[in-house]
Amino acid sequence: MKKTLLTTFIAALILSTTAQPMSFSKSDIDTYHTRLIAKMISVVQPELNEKAKSRIAKSLYKTTRKYKLDPKLMIAIIGTESDFINEKVSTTGDLSLAQINTEVWNKEFVRLGLNKLNRKRLKKDETYALGKMAVILNILKARHGKNDSKWFARYHSQTKKFKNIYSLKVEKRMRMIASIN
Repeated sequence: MKKTLLTTFIAALILSTTAQPMSFSKSDIDTYHTRLIAKMISVVQPELNEKAKSRIAKSLYKTTRKYKLDPKLMIAIIGTESDFINEKVSTTGDLSLAQINTEVWNKEFVRLGLNKLNRKRLKKDETYALGKMAVILNILKARHGKNDSKWFARYHSQTKKFKNIYSLKVEKRMRMIASIN
């Protein structure tokens, strides 16, 4: 019995190492990740129509690759901020699905030598809004990531009380999408 098991194991090992791995094109990989991100969005915002979900997922995939960010984090923040409504304007003047406060962030962008945010484009162009959101998240992560595990909550507020409330909301959405693979 032991000899048969050992023989079967060795045969399986030899076959598994000599078989050619399946090859995937860049397009196949991009499509896979875009669909995965669309599933994540569905968990956070199930009412979003398929066309919008697919469009946002494609932009999110490109943005998160470019800026080396976790798409789950961006999805959780967007779900918390705007429910994926690009036309949303908050009572404090935050714009787009990314809910960026141009008054606050334009000062910081100028200080850092970056171009000011284009308010009209932010409201109309989801890809632009996601790109600017990624820039802001990278700024926050670089400044606070080493000393603050909830650095992402500074996207909403620098105030400890509001930051804590916000991080709980984002983390809840992160847990919701954690089951997606």
